[in-house]
Formats: sequence, C-alpha cells, structure tokens
Amino acid sequence: MSNSQRPDTQHAVLINEFGAPEVMQYQDSVAIPGLAQDQVLVKVAYAGINPVDYKTRQGKGWGAEAIQKDKFDNHESAILGFDVSGVVVDSNSEHFSIGDQVAALTFNGGGYAEYVAVDATLLAKVPERVTLEQAGALPCIGQTAIQFVEFADIKDGEHVVINAPAGGVGHLLIQLLMDKVANNNIKVTVICSPEKYAKLDELIEVSKLAGWIDYTKEDAFPELQADVLLDLVGGDAGIRALSVVKPEGHVYVLPTIWVDKLKEAGSQKNLNVAGYKSQRNGEDMARVLQLVADGALTLRIQQVYPMSEVVAAHHELQKGDAFGKIVLKAS
Repeated sequence: MSNSQRPDTQHAVLINEFGAPEVMQYQDSVAIPGLAQDQVLVKVAYAGINPVDYKTRQGKGWGAEAIQKDKFDNHESAILGFDVSGVVVDSNSEHFSIGDQVAALTFNGGGYAEYVAVDATLLAKVPERVTLEQAGALPCIGQTAIQFVEFADIKDGEHVVINAPAGGVGHLLIQLLMDKVANNNIKVTVICSPEKYAKLDELIEVSKLAGWIDYTKEDAFPELQADVLLDLVGGDAGIRALSVVKPEGHVYVLPTIWVDKLKEAGSQKNLNVAGYKSQRNGEDMARVLQLVADGALTLRIQQVYPMSEVVAAHHELQKGDAFGKIVLKAS
C-alpha cells in the first residue's frame, strides 16, 4: 500500500480513564501512528484480548501505570491491545516487506485499532497453514505458555498440578504438559470445573491425566504431595490449591501480582513461590506459530467479535469461563 493509498485516519478503541468496559469508545478519525526506525506498520486483521487487557483497563498493573504516565498525565487517549495479526503496509525494517502476514505481542498497546506500529524485533511471519484469525489469538497466550513451561523447569518423573487448564494460556499449557507426560514420564493433575474437564477431551487424552480436582465441590483439596503447582488463577483459588503441593515444593503463578499472597499462605510449608511475566520476542512468536502450523498445538477460539463490539467482548472475558480465546476482528 503506497502512502497515497493509505488513509490519514482510522477507527480505533480509545480510553480516557480507567474503569468498567464502557470506558472504551470505538471512534473514527483517529490518527494512524507514524513509524520509528526498525518499526513496521501493520494493518490489523485480528486483535486477541487477554485478562491483562481488562486489568489494565481497570487501572491495575504495569500496563495501567504506563498508560497513566505516558498518556493520561499528558491528556492523551490510550489504545489497549497487545495481541495483533495482520498485513505489513509500511516498513522501516529490512526483515519485513509490504504484504507480509505477521503477528506480534507488543506490550505497548495499540492493537485495538485498524493500524498499529510494531517493533520489528517483536514480529514473526505467519506460516501458510496458520490463519490470521489464529495468529491474532496466539501472541500473548502462546508465548506465555511455551516460556512458562520452560521457566518451571519440570524434571523427569515429577507430579505437576495445573490450576485452570482450559483458559487462554491454560489450554495451550496443558497440551505442552501432556507432551512431557509422553516423553518425560511426568504426572499431571488438573483443577477445573466439570464443564471445563469435559472440554479438555477436545485437546488431550484425559485418560493419561493422573487426576482431576473439581474445585466446585466444597471438599478440601487432597494433599497430593505434588512437586509443582502451575497456578493460572492466583487469589483465593491459588491459596486453596497450595494444599496439593508437598513441603518445599514449587509454585509458579500467573499473574505475578499474586506472588506475595501465595508466599505468605505457603510459608508454613516453605513453598518456593515464583511469578512469571512473558517476555515478548519475535523468535518465540515464530516458535509458537510453527507449533500450531505443525499441528503440535491446537488453538481454541471461543468467539470472534467485531472490534466495534469490544465492550461486549470484555464483559464476556471477565466472566472467567472462556474455553480458549476471545478475539476482535478489525473492520
């Protein structure tokens, strides 16, 4: 797309304050971002939404702190959205050309728009066997899942419990863990509702799980003496799950805001608690795209909303019962 063909403005979802989903406004006549050195302008096809998006919108965490400092304190609007897929329409990078189909995890926001400028180091080209819809759903959950399982450094033969194995990150992480069941003789127990457990059958051979804990029952969780807990929930649910871990066992939690609370709750057992925040990079973006292309990972998309219906999409995500990913489609 030449500069003469590119519009001067775009539709985008703006926020001017933190709060409920209704603070997001889908507007036209929004300026298209310019390009810095080694950046690429992407015409957005799809933008995935993640729990970090709505927590940022609520004013929580590092994303909100950055928006307050860089945007609101300067009386500027902000655009949410860290997951993007689309087509390159302008490039200041020798690695990407106009027409390339790409995906990225940005952490700089800007994804809830028709155009976004992305650092070339964060981008990866989308393989032919992966759709742009899949690619737009994948960046945050995909990079987080592959990095999180490596961060946990699970040893051969260990018993691993995963809390929330059917959400965005969880439904990819459980597949990576089942690969370790086959190749590294680990045992995996899941904590989830009966509805989510039934849906896991679409992703894995549930008969190869070591067990299932139904958190909807009021019974205390069993003392499994597990080596590792992968907690994708935190809060009171994360604290409740600590009973499955052996003394001096390891607990890895997403998001990192729950680390101190879980450390305090697990102090009598001397649990080793650590949080993890995904590290965005084009190499890991390419790795996870290739896993999907090769059929080694199955990606579930629960629903696709038009970007103009972003408020409804956030309300749906905040219910906390999604199986897979919710995605916005740019116009």
